[in-house]
Amino acid sequence: MSGLIIRRNERHEISLPAKVRIAFSQTKLVKFSKSAGCKDGWIDVNLIDFSAAGIGFVSSTFFPRGALIEIKVAESEESDAELLIQCEMRVMRVQMTDRRPAYLIGGAFNGSEEGLEDQIESFMMRLDGQRGQHA
Repeated sequence: MSGLIIRRNERHEISLPAKVRIAFSQTKLVKFSKSAGCKDGWIDVNLIDFSAAGIGFVSSTFFPRGALIEIKVAESEESDAELLIQCEMRVMRVQMTDRRPAYLIGGAFNGSEEGLEDQIESFMMRLDGQRGQHA
């Protein structure tokens, strides 16, 4: 083995606002300080990549590796916007960025949630459609 990591799923590079919070089952284990900028427990992040297995996002708040988180991605930032993805994930990778004081976080979907596959498939089709429009 060469040590080379091969991804099993196509990754879409994107830039979308999203919201993330610690999953309810872990709120006693992970608590944010008031300076983290939580709004009802949610932290604003920027989604930077998406695949059928998980997502990557940039956050100015640290999320520990192994933590269960909830993420929601809406069609727009309007309060009544359609949710494209809302699910629980596990933080798999945390890396400090070099351009600003932020963290690049990679999360894997928990495949057990009802309707998650449909959400992922719908989101992937939307991304594939946008890619086709720009080609």
